[in-house]
Amino acid sequence: MSAASSFAKLSLRPDGASVLSLHQLADVDTDKEFAKVSSLSNTASRLPKIGYLKHEAVQIFKRVRSFGSFQDLIVPDIDGYSSDASDAEDDNSWGLTGYITDASEFDRILISSWEDRFAGGLFRYDVTAVSTKVIDGEKKYVAQFNIGRATNKRPTEFSIDKVCQDFDPKKFNFTKADLKEVLFSFTALAGEADENVSRSVFEPSADVGESPTVVLINVSPIEYGHVLLCPRVTDMLPQQISPDKLLPALYMASESRNPYFRVGYNSLGAYATINHLHFQAYYLMEAFPIERAETEEIFPGTHGDCTVYRVIDYPVRCLCFEVGETFEALATLVGECCLKLQAANIPFNILIADHGARVFLIPQIFSLRIANKRIPEHVMDTGVNPAVFEISGHLLYKQEADYNSCTQASAEDLLACASLTREQFETLIACTVGESKTSASAVEELISIVKSELQHSN
Repeated sequence: MSAASSFAKLSLRPDGASVLSLHQLADVDTDKEFAKVSSLSNTASRLPKIGYLKHEAVQIFKRVRSFGSFQDLIVPDIDGYSSDASDAEDDNSWGLTGYITDASEFDRILISSWEDRFAGGLFRYDVTAVSTKVIDGEKKYVAQFNIGRATNKRPTEFSIDKVCQDFDPKKFNFTKADLKEVLFSFTALAGEADENVSRSVFEPSADVGESPTVVLINVSPIEYGHVLLCPRVTDMLPQQISPDKLLPALYMASESRNPYFRVGYNSLGAYATINHLHFQAYYLMEAFPIERAETEEIFPGTHGDCTVYRVIDYPVRCLCFEVGETFEALATLVGECCLKLQAANIPFNILIADHGARVFLIPQIFSLRIANKRIPEHVMDTGVNPAVFEISGHLLYKQEADYNSCTQASAEDLLACASLTREQFETLIACTVGESKTSASAVEELISIVKSELQHSN
């Protein structure tokens, strides 16, 4: 199947609303042709702006277990979604119907401005022309043949053996991106919402203030609506997670009303290619297999109002965090786990799903095993890099023969190469969310995971 058909079905362009055109950036810099994101360090700069208020998490946005297929317009089996109009009338939320065309103001603005950049020729290739299919099997891995991303994606410019590295202004970073790639700023507003769900507030032109958080296109897209979220972009933060840096990504996920919108993060060593803090997001009209996987609660009652699960029956061992009352508590819980993994030099990916209600934390050691020559040659030959979306089950093949011949077994064989062993994962659980999480030796115990891998190479 070509992505073009799903591209068309997902269009959420608002009726009667004007597209955020490239001309809306006209007053940001007098030299339009060469204006860069770095120009936003001038606090007098202006951008389109989506503002959001702090609000409680919405309980109905939880536990997506099963989606329909590419052919379906109904999203079945999602708690809180209903195709019955009478149900929606009784609901005090957004009244979600489960149709793909469900959209918030955030969705409409993101998509209309993204399509404007698409029409303006800012992407390196036509993502609507790539081939996509669901692989036969119970897990329903999604495969894509994307030669454009394989040949045009920006190469990595730093060492992959260290998760934490200093920001290097000499290397490519998002302040060097063309300003016309920016869609809008995504700004936390003062105060709190009065309702359970905060609708986005849009201003066509607003002061950016100091070091804005911006959303810009990914010029080498994987899917429709592929964007980057860059917190405090002109502060030039390195690609590292802490609770405060994770929070904007959770709110970004929550502002979308479409269940197909997910946000992802790659640490260095887990296939981030730019050492400048950023998250990725796009619309994929299928469930990620990791979302379908069964989960088992661990250490109940010890994480405040959040819940922590281990994901079971998935080829990569990982954790799933479910929101309680606030995104702030979820960001603190997940962010503190990430701080420990970073300190121990363990690469990881993050997938944010269900409108921010669930966060998958996926430790991985694929690149370490490559360095130690422990990845089978047939896996290496595919050229598939298990970054966040791949490791979650959306596999990007660089060679048509691999795309044509891929099976559920070959997909799981590839992904399993990135997974911690059972013993390593138990150590990680204990030191991040379990009985040793407050121990002074927790980081040292996590470092033992890396050491155990290195021992195999000796």
